[in-house]
Amino acid sequence: MTPLRPQRLAQSALRASRTASRPSYRPTCLLPSTTSSTNNRRAHSTSSVSADEVSHFSGLASSWWDPMGPSRILHLMNPLRHEFIASCLADSSPAGAANAQNSKPESSANLDYLDIGCGGGIFAESLARTIPLDPSASAPTPTRAASMTAIDPTTTLIEIARDHARRDPTVDAHMRSGRFQYLNTTLEDVLSTSTSDSTSPSSPQPQHRQFDMVTLFEVIEHIDPTTTTPQAFLANCLRALKPGGWLIGSTISRTFPSWILNQVIAEAPWPIGVVPRGTHEWSKFVNPSELYSWAQEGLMRAADTNVSRGGPSALDGMQWKCAGAVYVPGLGWKMVPGSEDWGNYFWAVKKGN
Repeated sequence: MTPLRPQRLAQSALRASRTASRPSYRPTCLLPSTTSSTNNRRAHSTSSVSADEVSHFSGLASSWWDPMGPSRILHLMNPLRHEFIASCLADSSPAGAANAQNSKPESSANLDYLDIGCGGGIFAESLARTIPLDPSASAPTPTRAASMTAIDPTTTLIEIARDHARRDPTVDAHMRSGRFQYLNTTLEDVLSTSTSDSTSPSSPQPQHRQFDMVTLFEVIEHIDPTTTTPQAFLANCLRALKPGGWLIGSTISRTFPSWILNQVIAEAPWPIGVVPRGTHEWSKFVNPSELYSWAQEGLMRAADTNVSRGGPSALDGMQWKCAGAVYVPGLGWKMVPGSEDWGNYFWAVKKGN
């Protein structure tokens, strides 16, 4: 598409900011590999993966774990991800399959995580470090992780993530035990894979695996709009979530301030800019009010895959949470409630029981 001139883009952003609320920000991926293009085209041809995004993030693969490199802003944001997850669990804790089966208290490390669009593993590996080697003898962390599956269709990034994870004895032990795994796949492929223990004779259950917690950090603004919609993508995310679980993510608001901060300034040449040019596309940013509406629609779709909407009853027990995040040079990322319209924000939706 032909890029808008800055003046027209600013005018469009200003109009959007008057009609929608809150914010979002950041760069990651939900992309396939350029090193295995034939296999990826076959495996992910009907997915939300964007080939353009694949190309961009594959180019950043070699520097993914450089804390001072192009992904520096993601390394700095990572502690806030854990903080926001902990705040969601403090508000309302999922029942958890392990909790139900083993009668563990809600404070136990008993939650099964799915990280969608994990990229090179900055968040996934950090969460894996919190998984106890011996759950019975360890005090749980605020995120209460017992196991984690991290997925990304970019083969190069998954290889980098696995190689880096093996350097940490704790994370490597979790990979060998199966408590932590990286999969080179898409969300759509995960949902299409059946599991033998997901059904019960007493009540119909999804044939695919479901998780207590699903994370979606800096992904929704990178999906391919030609093959899916944000509503359909969120519905798929919610299908992967167990009743009572949290879907947690972060993105950037589509407002005039966010255009100034996240494209004009953030993608400016060094030493002003903090992310590579081309990381963001302002038109793909999502306002919190839009995301809230899409989450509602996604819950209704997830309740009945045969129709576009499953009915208002699918919203029973839903909870919504949103908080802005601001990058302060020299101080790093800070959670600033009410700053959602400035750009980056965290969001979460709890699926009803």
